Amino acid sequence: MKKVLALVAAVMLLGGTAMAQASFGVGYMNPNYQGANDGETLTGFYAGFDYNIHLSENFGIAPGVYYSYQFKNTESTLATLTTKTAFTEHYIGVPVNLNYSFKLAPDFALSIYAGPTFSYGVLSSTKIHANESITGINTDNTVNNYDDDNYKPFDVLIGGGVAFDYAEMFRVNIGYNYGILDRNASDNASYNRSYLHMGVAYLF
Repeated sequence: MKKVLALVAAVMLLGGTAMAQASFGVGYMNPNYQGANDGETLTGFYAGFDYNIHLSENFGIAPGVYYSYQFKNTESTLATLTTKTAFTEHYIGVPVNLNYSFKLAPDFALSIYAGPTFSYGVLSSTKIHANESITGINTDNTVNNYDDDNYKPFDVLIGGGVAFDYAEMFRVNIGYNYGILDRNASDNASYNRSYLHMGVAYLF
C-alpha cells in the first residue's frame, strides 16, 4: 500500500508541470459482499481528494486518496436472549482513473471514467452485545476481524462511472466498483466486495 501511495504522489508531482485540477468529494456507497456472506449489503460513506492531470484537451488521468467507512447493525432474539451485532470497516482507497470529458453546454461537462482502485482495510471489527431478559445479564464482546488470518485486508477493484461538472467548480458523479481479489485465504469459500457509489465534489 505504501508503494501505491508513493506512486500516486509521484504522478501528482509530475502533473504539476501539466494542466491539472484537484477536487474534494464526499458521498454514499452500498458495499455488497459476495461469497462467504453472499448478498450481505452494508451502508457506507466516503470522503477524499483526487487530482486530474489533463493529458490532452479531453483525456486525463486522476489518481486520488479516499477514506471510506461502512457498517451494518443487526438484532436478533431467541427466546429470552437478544443479540445486537455491529459490523464496521474502515478503508483507505487509492483510485487511478482514466477519464474522457467533453462539453455539453458552456457551463456543463460530462466525463466518463474507468480504472483500478487499490484498497486497504485499516480496521474491521464486530461488536456483539447480548442481553438475557430474565436475569438482566448483559455481555459485550469485540472481535478484530483481521485477527483471522483467512480475512485479507488488501483488495483491488475495477470500476467506472460518469460525472457531470458545472462551471468547473461542482461535480455530481455515480459509479460502480467490483473487487477482483478473493479476500478469503481459505479454500472453503470466496469473499469479494463490490459497491455502487454516488457523491458530489468541489473542484479547485
